[in-house]
Amino acid sequence: MATWVTIAFLFVWSFLELHIGIEAQKLSKEEDIELEKELKLLNKPAVTTIETIYGEKYDCVDFYKQPAFDHPALKNHNFHHQMRPSSYPKNWKTFKNSSTTNRSKNLWINGKGCHAGTVPIKKTTKEDLINAKLASKIYHTQYKPFTQQEQGTHYAILHTNYGTGKVFIGGGMESTVYNPKPITGTQYSSSQVKVANGAESIEVGWTVNPTLNNDDRTGAARCLNLHCAGFVLTRNDNAIDQTLEPVSERGGTIFVKRFLIYRDSPSGHWWLALGPERTKIGFWPNHIFTELTKVATYIEWGGKVYSPPNVPSPPMGTGFGLCKHFLCQHTLLDAYCCRIGTVNESYVIVKATETSSYADIPDHYQVLDDGIYDNFGHIIYFGGPGAANLQMEKSSGVDFKR
Repeated sequence: MATWVTIAFLFVWSFLELHIGIEAQKLSKEEDIELEKELKLLNKPAVTTIETIYGEKYDCVDFYKQPAFDHPALKNHNFHHQMRPSSYPKNWKTFKNSSTTNRSKNLWINGKGCHAGTVPIKKTTKEDLINAKLASKIYHTQYKPFTQQEQGTHYAILHTNYGTGKVFIGGGMESTVYNPKPITGTQYSSSQVKVANGAESIEVGWTVNPTLNNDDRTGAARCLNLHCAGFVLTRNDNAIDQTLEPVSERGGTIFVKRFLIYRDSPSGHWWLALGPERTKIGFWPNHIFTELTKVATYIEWGGKVYSPPNVPSPPMGTGFGLCKHFLCQHTLLDAYCCRIGTVNESYVIVKATETSSYADIPDHYQVLDDGIYDNFGHIIYFGGPGAANLQMEKSSGVDFKR
């Protein structure tokens, strides 16, 4: 099977709009009818259909008919496809001068994507919808940082400290892209930057998630609610769930992806920028939030995995702990997030300070804050084999900590 990583892992965790549906694979006649209705709502009429170099098909949907505008708070919007943010964070150099490789390969077979006035939306199948509902039921639990409220969810992260009184207008990072194996069933393994205030947060990064993507590719993970409720896509040549390939090889070529989330002024919309050119992909309108309407109070960077109860936890980062304590503290040997930054109230990107590192199961996953390092800026290393690969080590005699 091909190796895939998905990008932009556009998770909007808004517990006000939580929609949990049916049990996967157990459909009554009434539930099947309801699914068909939802599919008709989700799959908008296509102006044309285009294909990626990976064989995935996307419908080019009229900008005004994209799923974002099904959100009840956006019924009377005045948005248009030429929208761009009116403000830009200063000090972009925080995200420049990478020593690793950024992708520049065109995603589309036609070399350009959809035509102006339309946006690329992947067609939703019934299986996709069932998987999305299953994912919502599994992952959309009430999240309280650093507790065991999320059974089976584990972290190796750097986070801003509580109680400092600081607020943020955004956060960003550059993350190496890997495909940790094995990831099966409802498991996932991700790297992300998270911007939050209270129960609301936006998480962007890459993920390997077979439940949502129907394979073990690394890529731009789909939203848990499939179409990122309220996220307005403004680019006709960028897909929010695009595949990332190739991926990094430990000790070989390292591939990275850059992510930045920031709040535009004066509109208040939260914009997503990707890649070395800081391409503005789209935004989450201010209207859909209650706590993220003005500022964020918490930001985190690093790795996150999930495994259902009684299933050994999956690998994170490179997938194996090949040094004495999993992490080798080397950019060619470990997964890492670098150029870790926050956007302050003066709309300046600054290196993240007053932060702490956290790994909830140090025997399985670790995070190392290496501070400011050469041209990598603020860098952390993260990852680990998880329980699954540790069990493999015991049964095979392979030393994953050599």
